[in-house]
Amino acid sequence: MSNTSAVRIAENCVAALVVDLGDMSCFEAFAIDLNDTGCWIVSDKVDLLKKEVGLRLAGNDKLVRGTVTAFADNEAWVSFLADDQATAEKRREVRRSVWISTVVSGKTSPFIVKSRIIDASRSGCRLEADGLERLPQDIEISIPGLDMPIAAKIIWRRNGQAGVRLNWPFDPAPVLTPEAVTAMLDREQEMRSAAKQSDKPRKRISAFGS
Repeated sequence: MSNTSAVRIAENCVAALVVDLGDMSCFEAFAIDLNDTGCWIVSDKVDLLKKEVGLRLAGNDKLVRGTVTAFADNEAWVSFLADDQATAEKRREVRRSVWISTVVSGKTSPFIVKSRIIDASRSGCRLEADGLERLPQDIEISIPGLDMPIAAKIIWRRNGQAGVRLNWPFDPAPVLTPEAVTAMLDREQEMRSAAKQSDKPRKRISAFGS
């Protein structure tokens, strides 16, 4: 991380969980220069991002949809403004081969299936597992690193696989009043102070319960 990025993080940052909607991967980062049009995401993993992302800002229980529009040193600018081409591009979205272990459960059923996501795109994915035929149509998918389930609907299933349409838990772009920003920063400071005062072995601080 550059010295400039480190200084900016120290001055004004909010913890964020970044979800790449293209392949369902996620990582923790910092959001800086946050406003209602977008923010900079700081992480040594930003170069792995595709175009469409979801951000879970510390203290929020939903994602904010964003579009990566620029890269800098260990930083990526995520715009919260609507992409006029999103609808057209959705028809041509690329499915990427992935291998993500996941747990799938029915919304109205206690039945749980340990599964694998073998390809993914912005709006859907393909599951592979034994027992998929026992799941109801409406399901929830839990992926590593994201401590909130993703609602989904099974569109087809055959030969131990199922095609799924994802319903990402998005909120509109955040309306960030000075009070809201102060509250988020105060929460981050409280978490850092509590971690320093703990007698337990040091571990990475996370605002998302992991």
